[in-house]
Amino acid sequence: MAIIKKSAILEKYNVAQTTLLDDDAEVRYAAGRLKESFEAFSFSKTYDIFLSHSYSDSRVVKQIRDMLINKGYSVYVDWIEDKHLDRGAVSEHTAQIIKNRMNGCSSLIYLTSSNAENSVWMPWELGYMDAHTGLVAVAPIIDDDEEFEGREYLGIYPYLDLTEDNFYIQTNSSTWVNLQGWMKGEKPEVHNSI
Repeated sequence: MAIIKKSAILEKYNVAQTTLLDDDAEVRYAAGRLKESFEAFSFSKTYDIFLSHSYSDSRVVKQIRDMLINKGYSVYVDWIEDKHLDRGAVSEHTAQIIKNRMNGCSSLIYLTSSNAENSVWMPWELGYMDAHTGLVAVAPIIDDDEEFEGREYLGIYPYLDLTEDNFYIQTNSSTWVNLQGWMKGEKPEVHNSI
């Protein structure tokens, strides 16, 4: 039977450290870092967009975030803005922080992908934000040779489209509004083409 010995793990940990601290110093250091994170944390900070996503799509998420920021939007991504959060921990504490962040966001863009189907947070974020602001759009992330086959409930939301470096919110290929208008409450209208 294979077992993991604490001493062997701690020895590997110590070898990897550039500065070794005794246990008490380690606890004080970790507590200090956590305190710094919480002091820097501001519930009053607001964002235009909450990007709901799977961390497995992190490169795509970061690029879309950067593109939105370049268009003048403030964008919340948990692992960028709140590095102290444990994405793997479904806890009341983490849920409260995410709720507070969503309360400070005007809209949510749901970056759905094959990875998103495994997310424990995304459906919850979608439902919460839909009830909170009603400004929710789905952004299908697919490979070039794929067709979007999202979950049925995603079909009730408009979707985000990127055309020629501009973002649009569409209900179908001929009914759309630019992202800025949608953020101001404008509804998609019928157009001949984008």
